Amino acid sequence: MTSALAKLSSAIALGLAARRSVISSEPLARFPRMEAASADLYDRFERAEKALPPPQEKRRAAINKFRNVLPLTSSEWRMVFAGLADKSERVGPILEDEQLYGRIHIEVSQRIEKRRLSRRDWLALCFSYFGYESDKPDTNPVWCLLQGDIRKGFACVKAQQTREKEWMRIVQHHKELFSERAGETLGEQMFNGEISDLSVLQTIAQIPNSSWLWHRIFNVLLSRIFNLDDEEFSKRFPDFIEIGRQHPTYMNALLSACLTRYHAATYREKPSSLLKQTALDNWGSPQIRSKQNSWLQYVEKDVCAMVVAWFAKEDLEHFFNLLKGDADVDHSRLHYWLRFANQMSYTLIVMGLDAWGDRSKDFVHFREKNKGRFSRLGGAPSHNNAVVMQIGDYFFVEFSGTGNACYVYEAIKSPFNPDKSQLELGELKQPPRALARMRHSPAPSSPTRIEGWLSKFDDELQRLGISIQTQSGFGPYLSSKQQLTSLDEQVRDAVKTVRYKIHDSRGKGGAFQVHLDSHDNSAIAALQRLGFKTVNNQPLRFWRQ
Repeated sequence: MTSALAKLSSAIALGLAARRSVISSEPLARFPRMEAASADLYDRFERAEKALPPPQEKRRAAINKFRNVLPLTSSEWRMVFAGLADKSERVGPILEDEQLYGRIHIEVSQRIEKRRLSRRDWLALCFSYFGYESDKPDTNPVWCLLQGDIRKGFACVKAQQTREKEWMRIVQHHKELFSERAGETLGEQMFNGEISDLSVLQTIAQIPNSSWLWHRIFNVLLSRIFNLDDEEFSKRFPDFIEIGRQHPTYMNALLSACLTRYHAATYREKPSSLLKQTALDNWGSPQIRSKQNSWLQYVEKDVCAMVVAWFAKEDLEHFFNLLKGDADVDHSRLHYWLRFANQMSYTLIVMGLDAWGDRSKDFVHFREKNKGRFSRLGGAPSHNNAVVMQIGDYFFVEFSGTGNACYVYEAIKSPFNPDKSQLELGELKQPPRALARMRHSPAPSSPTRIEGWLSKFDDELQRLGISIQTQSGFGPYLSSKQQLTSLDEQVRDAVKTVRYKIHDSRGKGGAFQVHLDSHDNSAIAALQRLGFKTVNNQPLRFWRQ
């Protein structure tokens, strides 16, 4: 039997040897699908798919056992590690109890010492570290102890691996996250345009969207915006808006900072289509009176007025150019009303049948971009359109069709509701209720000369208390109230929405410093307008001479 097996084995060996000699010159065929699958698996294990937060019910059950000093399994310990920041109506988080965390610290230290701390254990600790609800977590000594445990734990997990994996390289690169300066470097890198997408880091390090880390990163970024000069800011603000799109939670803060900084620039009367459209998409129209309060949650009245003026200018240009009806553009009327655009708190275009149904590219784009900001004109010739402008306490109604007077009404006693989706010609033209019917005659010798009917209009508007403002017509950079009060009073008024500390060393030749307890867009913007600058690497501390 043995001899027969030996012969069979020898025959097989000879056959294989002969086969190898025949095909030895040809390489083995490649398997592209298998290689792709292998690469995909490698990428999945190296980079790690986004891990779901440890289930809250399991965390709660494990923490109850931990609090009652009951034995825990390895997976239950992991749930406790992940629930250190959890709190309920009855008890606070373990991270605010030195005695309870002392037991955690001992368990983690023993696992590190015996090299039993797993990657999943370490990630659970990270989930608690980044999930702790506090604007200043580093003021909590227990949280600081957890920070140290995580640093040591990472070294332990890394030492257990036979080779350095991709996730380890990413964590090592961002080791600052587990130091006293957590978030500062990332904030600077994001501001400098070096990074924008942090999704990989967020996945690996178990960082919740609501983490204090994001607040720190964006506090640094927001404070740096106000340190840019006008030229730098004009080049950079589109990048900040793009960051806001990638991080929607912070879009309002970034948009607020960009609009506030734009308002401080010398070119603030030049509309920014990007800022205007982004603000319209996120906050609605500042001209819709019922919506204006939502704007004032994010920016001050002067900034809101700047954007309202942008809309007014665009509306006037659309009205007198795009919606000119069957006549040529009346450049004199466009020129006349543009002089008052920075005083217009409200504008409404009322489109006739032709403009409403026009399918040409310009009209389609206009209607799409201004959804909710125009009405339909009924009872009028199809080519006619109207524009309602509010300046001060008065409505002015102009028509695109020639031969129509401009009607003036007291806004509070207006005979029509400007918020209606359709307005009739008879509503807009009510001579008995109008304060004035201003006719466009005689014509000026040149569209830009204030003579003829333009001079008459000026006289009528002055009678109503309305006159041309200077280029800075959005309101002075410092309000009249601020100019009359001391700097100390101005500062207290500026930061009234947030807790703060003041250090005034001007009497000793030093600086006037303000330290905010937390990030507040309106307070920061107000301090910037008063000439304060941020202290390096301290986004909540401001100074001026």
